[in-house]
Amino acid sequence: MPFRLQSALDYSFTDLARILNDSFSGYIVDVTVTPSLLAQLVRYEGTDLTTSRIVLAGDEVIGCALVGRRGWTSRLAAMGVVPAWRGQGVGQWVMQRLIAEAKQRREQQIVLEVIEQNIPAVALYKGLGFQVQRRLVGYSATQLTGLADERLREVDVRMIGQKLTMYGPPDLPWQLSGETLVNSGPPLQGYQLGPAYVVISNPRNEQITIRGLMVEPQARRQGWAIRLLQAVIAAHPNKSWGVPIIYPEALITQLFEKVGFVKDELTQFQMKLPLR
Repeated sequence: MPFRLQSALDYSFTDLARILNDSFSGYIVDVTVTPSLLAQLVRYEGTDLTTSRIVLAGDEVIGCALVGRRGWTSRLAAMGVVPAWRGQGVGQWVMQRLIAEAKQRREQQIVLEVIEQNIPAVALYKGLGFQVQRRLVGYSATQLTGLADERLREVDVRMIGQKLTMYGPPDLPWQLSGETLVNSGPPLQGYQLGPAYVVISNPRNEQITIRGLMVEPQARRQGWAIRLLQAVIAAHPNKSWGVPIIYPEALITQLFEKVGFVKDELTQFQMKLPLR
């Protein structure tokens, strides 16, 4: 039975959320997407529904691929196949067509993140020519004890995104980039302590996620990031904390461990495919 692709723009957010959940059923990590969460991803991460695809076999929906776009770069934000169709070459067929479409748009590269322990997916992308740029890590913690600092102040998340774009590495993972933070806002919350900045998820929730962290170049390796994290933890006591698996391992060596976080067992590869 031949496969075909259809634009995700033809589906409602409710239908797209259901298709995503079905396509990632039984995945290596739990994936649960609601229509509102999907709408946030479209806004924050530049997901382009006109170039995102639903995969069909006849009239049966068997998978999906979300594509983000910024300038000459596109990102495979998610690709999944429903369990009954896995192992039948669907993923490779879809990727070959997404690559061809990106070339038609005259883009220069495709980027993605893939769980390192997902051996078949890593092999698929490497077989298509994707190159590993770096390993990405995440952390979690409960019962952290912070250290209050009266210099801590709340600042605009957009401003932090602008600073990260100016001073951060040019090839940060898409979700961690300044461009993503610039498009974000409440309930995300930004803080500054001297030359250090952090963005956290909604602090009213039981678990808080660290969505971005940076220190201005002239003040790096002076302990500012640790002091900032301790101050933010003190400002939101009795919470559990998470660091998503999108932080470059080489850039944050032991930073979170020094504050009490525990490194997650799962890791990711940040990968790219040059198109020109």
